[in-house]
Amino acid sequence: MKTKIIIIAAIVIVNLAWTSPSPTPLSISNKKIENVKAKQNQTFAFFRTHRQGRGITATWGLISNIGITDLVLERLYGDANDPYNDSWEVVCSMSCNNARSYKATDNNVLAGTINYRVVAMDGLTPVDMSDISTERIVQH
Repeated sequence: MKTKIIIIAAIVIVNLAWTSPSPTPLSISNKKIENVKAKQNQTFAFFRTHRQGRGITATWGLISNIGITDLVLERLYGDANDPYNDSWEVVCSMSCNNARSYKATDNNVLAGTINYRVVAMDGLTPVDMSDISTERIVQH
């Protein structure tokens, strides 16, 4: 009986470690994101994701990069429409240069439903946000 309890406790701890957001140098508050949603998609020409090997590759293009200093690729496991599930994780952040298209690969994915979005930033302030792209990984 003790062994079962120890195993269950270990599973719960590991699960919490996987689902808790990791500290990132760039954190975007939910309030700032809410302000961006009203003018969403004035910057992005397209946003696509696809499975590549064991990871997910995201590709996006910009209509204009005026006023954008950084681009942040974020992911969310589960339902993106669930108002109680708003723990977007930063996959990577990159400087916005004069390029019209960008690409990033998330090699650290788990099985399940994964949602991705790109947030265009001006310093620490979100300017615009891409549509959400969803990938489903059944197993590796």
